[in-house]
Amino acid sequence: MNFLYILSEDDNDDAFYKKCIEKITGKPFELIPRRIRKGGGISQVRKHMPYLFRDINYAGSVDSTYFVIALDNDRSPVHPDHKKIPGFQKLSKKEQKKTCRFCEIERKIFEILGDDRQKWPIPGAIAIPVQMIESWLLLISDSEQYKNEESLPLFAKEESPPAQRYYGKKPENQLKDLCKIQKEKLGINSSEEFCSYCAENLVPEDLKKISPSFDLFEEQVNEWE
Repeated sequence: MNFLYILSEDDNDDAFYKKCIEKITGKPFELIPRRIRKGGGISQVRKHMPYLFRDINYAGSVDSTYFVIALDNDRSPVHPDHKKIPGFQKLSKKEQKKTCRFCEIERKIFEILGDDRQKWPIPGAIAIPVQMIESWLLLISDSEQYKNEESLPLFAKEESPPAQRYYGKKPENQLKDLCKIQKEKLGINSSEEFCSYCAENLVPEDLKKISPSFDLFEEQVNEWE
């Protein structure tokens, strides 16, 4: 059996990333979950990473054991080119100051484990879906309608003040709204079922072609071999 430490926001995320990794590697995994506060963002990840790596360092080098740190991008500049979203000036001052989340997490890992990946106790990967995990779910579940990450909206819900400020009028459906519509089309009742459906229907080779953020994640996981 292979083991996977995962630092994420909830159980649905854990199960989805686990299945993604199983699809990429062709191997089964058992989760060792670590949780950040829902909506806590990068500050919560920074807060919890030392505890995660304390446990990993304490266990030492263990065969068939890996880690993933997962966080939504949420309109931050995208790794590796660090391009900002179109019209980022319409975001709040706080959001305009966001830096690349991938780089922030990677720097923290290097600070704790060192910048030589070969010397880490176990291999790891960073998952930063653009803009949210719902982006990957939509690209998997309806690739005919959603052709790439750029074809998707930027915010969680159309009713959110940030979305309304950005669009300057009543926005169209945003990511969580579209996932709700997609669930209804598929006759799925819960987010847990929808995540499971998308994970089962994931074809990594197809998703990486239309999602650079998934391609980056897959590339890291493939380096575990």
